[in-house]
Amino acid sequence: MEMKTLKDFVVAHADRLGGLFKFSAEHTCRSMLHSLEKFTNMEYLAFRDVTAGDFLGFEHHLWASGCSRNTSACYFRALRAVCRKAEKEEEGMKETGELFDGVFMGYEETRKRALSIEQLRAVVDADLGDAPGLVMARDLFILSYYLRGIPFIDLAYLRKTDVHGSVLRYHRSKTGRPLSVTLEPWMWEIIERYKCDNPESPYLLRIIRKAGTIPDERRQYESALRLYNKHLERLSAKLELGVRLTSYVARHTWATLAYNEDVPVSKISAGLSHASEEITHTYLRSFTAEQLAVVNLQMASLINPVAEKEWREKERGRIKKGSHKDGLNKGGGDVPIPGRKRNVSGGKGATFN
Repeated sequence: MEMKTLKDFVVAHADRLGGLFKFSAEHTCRSMLHSLEKFTNMEYLAFRDVTAGDFLGFEHHLWASGCSRNTSACYFRALRAVCRKAEKEEEGMKETGELFDGVFMGYEETRKRALSIEQLRAVVDADLGDAPGLVMARDLFILSYYLRGIPFIDLAYLRKTDVHGSVLRYHRSKTGRPLSVTLEPWMWEIIERYKCDNPESPYLLRIIRKAGTIPDERRQYESALRLYNKHLERLSAKLELGVRLTSYVARHTWATLAYNEDVPVSKISAGLSHASEEITHTYLRSFTAEQLAVVNLQMASLINPVAEKEWREKERGRIKKGSHKDGLNKGGGDVPIPGRKRNVSGGKGATFN
């Protein structure tokens, strides 16, 4: 029986993930293999000969080459999955746990980058008439902010059938959790501008332009994401923001500015649908779509004059009815309106994933 190499098992695992349409995990697995091939000769490294020392050496190689601890940990989690599969197939294999002794596979907190209100307004107001690629990137970035920091992958895969009157209902690709967002006029303005006009396409926006197989559409998405981030980086440099714009900055900005505006953390978590946090599960059941729509209106009012006018009218209505200092109506039947207590230059300065 021919002895299988470590590379054989990694490639088989990546192919299996691709066959299950788990493209993100497949990409991680293949990236990990690419780094392994830079570290050692993978063509002759038999799986049963791999030692814990080999993996510790690989970890040090990754760090020395500039790989972050979180990316390294992600690679090793993928490698552990490969080893667990191999352990079931190969006789004489060491136990998987022993191979990863001393290797970091956790998560190290990093400072998330978010825009200040002034920076966000600079993005909104930028004159980009001579650069249509930057205009589209800017508009999609602002739409992502308006839609409670929707990730680009979810934006790309929004379907025409996800729109139900004035409400957008979709499932997060990462967690499968359902979300709904009230569609306001300032959101529709951007959606209409980039709406997919191909009647054969199920998608709402012109990001995945041509319907096809799942792998074909995934390639279109990944190409669009690369171009989107490239344009965002150019936009950041053009405006001299001092913050590197990426597709996820809109999400971090929505959460951070909401926190600085005294929106309760529970509502921020519900708005972002943080499925990885147990406390979020509770609040997802506790707050209605109407309450989240009010929070989202408040966030849009920071940069959109139409939304600001509507928000002020809601605030005036709240004051007339009378309220507690914490911003909740006495009767308890109305939608809670968070108070706007902090100035535009920041507040507690915390960020959220």
